[in-house]
Amino acid sequence: MLKKQPIRPRLGTISVIDDHQVHVLESGSPNGSPVVVLHGCGSLAEEVLLPLENSQQRLIAIDRPGYGWSSSLLPQERGPLGQSFWLERFLDTSGLGPVTIVGHSIGSAPALHLAARRAELVKALLLISPCCSPVPPKPLILLRTAVAPVIGPLIRRHIMSRWASLFLRHGLRSSSFPNALPSHLNMLPADHMIRPTAIETMADELRAFNRDMALLPGLPEQVPIHVLFGSQDPVVDPSLHIDWLRQRHPRLLVKRLEGVGHMPHHVAPAVALRMLNAMIEERSALPAVKPGLLTDVA
Repeated sequence: MLKKQPIRPRLGTISVIDDHQVHVLESGSPNGSPVVVLHGCGSLAEEVLLPLENSQQRLIAIDRPGYGWSSSLLPQERGPLGQSFWLERFLDTSGLGPVTIVGHSIGSAPALHLAARRAELVKALLLISPCCSPVPPKPLILLRTAVAPVIGPLIRRHIMSRWASLFLRHGLRSSSFPNALPSHLNMLPADHMIRPTAIETMADELRAFNRDMALLPGLPEQVPIHVLFGSQDPVVDPSLHIDWLRQRHPRLLVKRLEGVGHMPHHVAPAVALRMLNAMIEERSALPAVKPGLLTDVA
């Protein structure tokens, strides 16, 4: 019986910035407005780019540090704040100028820190199922065991790597619930995603998350922030994160999709693209809403 061949990851452009390797995939129109796309915890640029491929904008999806083909940061720099400096270096080096940023899940966190520190680099933010508020600790037994002293390296190399497809499929199904797993996600490269370095990165960025997000100051009013959430998100509580965001940004706009989980960009890609295009067309023009008011956009 022939052994099933692993799915090969997409390879885009690899550059070196401050001795760190950075992998970028581009899609959409090369003449469109530049949009940097950041994936969530344990994922890849390839995943978050899949449902947005038909954009009329120039999409620049990055493997965040420690994931895919991008080098890891030092452990103390792997939280959202440290990653925001990494993102700042990428934008300064690439010469893209001010960009719109799309962040999914925990990928929203470094984008928020960058907007707070260097608003001149950020035209607007589209946050999809953003994980941004400090959250109560979760057991995460498998992840904690996989990074534990002595036994952790054995689990990462000989159990999780060997059964990468199983672990990835379970994670994608859990994130997609209550929606069915989109078939195109079956083509993600499990062996490339469930790697020892990626597992260590996941653990380190989650450890630093609450500390770093508690440091986030108020967000600049001139940077529009739009949010797309599924009402049935099983990973992050929409109300918690929306309330936290609107305390820091007076003109937050939110779109909720009823019956949708943590992957609204895969379940309703047309909605995500429509929101992205509207932000870019509007630039900094915002609806007249009272500070802190939650507004649903069509």
